[in-house]
Amino acid sequence: MVGPSPIPPPSRAAYRGGVDIPDAIRSAVLQRIRSLTRRERSVIMRASIIGRRFEVDILATIVSCADAPLRATLARASDLQLIAAAGPEDSYVFRHALTRDIIYAELLAERVRPLHRRVGRALELRRARETTSLEDIGYHFWAAGDDRRCLRYNELAADDAAEIHALDDARILYTRARSLAEVDSAAYARLTQKLAALNGGAPSAH
Repeated sequence: MVGPSPIPPPSRAAYRGGVDIPDAIRSAVLQRIRSLTRRERSVIMRASIIGRRFEVDILATIVSCADAPLRATLARASDLQLIAAAGPEDSYVFRHALTRDIIYAELLAERVRPLHRRVGRALELRRARETTSLEDIGYHFWAAGDDRRCLRYNELAADDAAEIHALDDARILYTRARSLAEVDSAAYARLTQKLAALNGGAPSAH
């Protein structure tokens, strides 16, 4: 049986289109995954490589984990409602196809994040000497999982766009930056004010 198609790592297209706060399903799954220890996360992410349904003996061939801690990890993931036992043949299933897809995408993203971080830092250093796209720097820090730097560079790019009256670009960049800020933070309030100024004083609903 052919399993679900692999999910590609974060793309520039997804980044540029993704200005909203992540949907509830993805956020809930990632929150549960991040409540696991690093070793437990590694096991569950590798389970996602096999497919929505996986057997314990197959999983054991691709993880560096003894049987007892492996089964303890599966029990923990079951408690978090990420997976469920599936039949008497020692197999498990991700509770929803989307759960498996989100975890698989997170596995791929973790592999490329260090490389994007290196590119982002290199572009930061270059910016001190020559003109470098602030949006490009923001993209690489987004793909690296560095929300703080991504927010900073998107806000700077938005400020530049607003200064030359490229209001649509500024609106997209401010909204993207705000999606990375905590709702009760100073950054969120500041970005909301900047969006309101672009909208003639009316606060943005998004």
